[in-house]
Amino acid sequence: MKRAAIVGAALLLALALALVARGALGRWLAGDGVGRAQRPLRTGPAAPRPPRAPLRVVILDGLAAADAHTPALDRLCARGAELAIDVGFPTKSLPVQAALWTGLTAQQLGLGPTNAARTLPPGALPTQVPDALAVVEAWTVIARTVGFAEVRPTADADWASAGATPAAVARWRAEFPAAARAAVASPRALVLVHVLAIDRAAHAGGRGDAGYRAAIADADRLLGALVAARPDATWVVMSDHGHRAGGGHGDVEPAVRLVRGCVTPAPPGAPPRGPAHLVDVARHLRDVLGVAPRTGAVGRRLATAMAAPDPDATLPRAGWLARIAAVVTLALTGALALRRARPRWLIAWLPLAVAAYLAWRGVPSLSSRDRAGALACALIAAAPALALARRDRRALGAIAISAGGAALALVIAAGVPPAMLDGTPPARPYVTAWLDVGAPALALVAGLAGALAALSATPDRGDRGQRPGPGRVRRRSDQ
Repeated sequence: MKRAAIVGAALLLALALALVARGALGRWLAGDGVGRAQRPLRTGPAAPRPPRAPLRVVILDGLAAADAHTPALDRLCARGAELAIDVGFPTKSLPVQAALWTGLTAQQLGLGPTNAARTLPPGALPTQVPDALAVVEAWTVIARTVGFAEVRPTADADWASAGATPAAVARWRAEFPAAARAAVASPRALVLVHVLAIDRAAHAGGRGDAGYRAAIADADRLLGALVAARPDATWVVMSDHGHRAGGGHGDVEPAVRLVRGCVTPAPPGAPPRGPAHLVDVARHLRDVLGVAPRTGAVGRRLATAMAAPDPDATLPRAGWLARIAAVVTLALTGALALRRARPRWLIAWLPLAVAAYLAWRGVPSLSSRDRAGALACALIAAAPALALARRDRRALGAIAISAGGAALALVIAAGVPPAMLDGTPPARPYVTAWLDVGAPALALVAGLAGALAALSATPDRGDRGQRPGPGRVRRRSDQ
């Protein structure tokens, strides 16, 4: 009983430490880091510079491409060019706008998947246009972070601000459409209008919700009024990301990462529609305002980009070495666990747990993570194996090895070792989410197997039959 109490206390302590470590791991995986280089994008036919003009940019936050065929937006696209824009990774509003206004990818800027305020490197486009103005429904921190010195509303009217007051928020909600129209009609060279209601509705009820559809209709009516207020300007209207069907974003699912954009007038030489990367759109903004691209920017003129698709070019990936090392790690630890397991089907708990999670929750991503669900799947799948092997240390060791090997393979595939060494942001498409949901579940199963092994009084099966009989004892004593 004393040993059981010690083991139980140790297990509880280990679980508490694991919870703390999981929180620290999650924060680190979402953290910023040192920027990394972006390879040049595919070259295509040269295109002339667009004419200088006042620039109006409208961000329809959270509008999925499949839901973006609305009357005012369709009319704008028909007057100019329609873009299928790859916003890159991560698909979070602040990193996307940071790439749009600097011309550098989120990886070049070293940005992780959060909307937390931070300091960007100098050179963002709004800082180079003296009268630049941002009019936003909320989240003024995003516009200020990307370089807009003049932002409306004030902090007390921004519902996403800690200093917001209900009366000021309600007043700004009523004033926002008129303030946006006045801003775009002004003689300013650069105006941003950030519409946030669509994103808020999608988070609340998903893309099938009536509130989401109503927010899209309201935003489209506002867009029509904005364009009518300044028809001679150059207009760039786009979403910063889409949403999954049930709401949520952050990873590289096509419904989240590929958004619809409209540019009018059409860029010189551009076809009616085509693909572009976000950094290509950033290049267009600078061309229209006569501001040179930043050093390191790889964006092309839009006509060139539309004629020379380069799919997925701005997405970070784990290197081949990391992928191979992860597969080898999983294979070696799986073989070792299989060798120790008696019966061999004991280690089937791991693929069963993965299959159960995929069938129940789908592929983990930064847009959809269910850590509690992953824990439940792991525990339910491992329970029969742990019950059968509860007094067999070799079998329990096989279960622990399979769990630990899978966790180590995830760590390698997610690029954690190089990120720790060179300081680059650790987040990667999909594999970061797999690590985030899988590591706690795997650690729990390994801990339970270890605790049962410590409590077991039965020797390893491989040691059975090796105890010396009476004859052996006498021979040893004779020596």
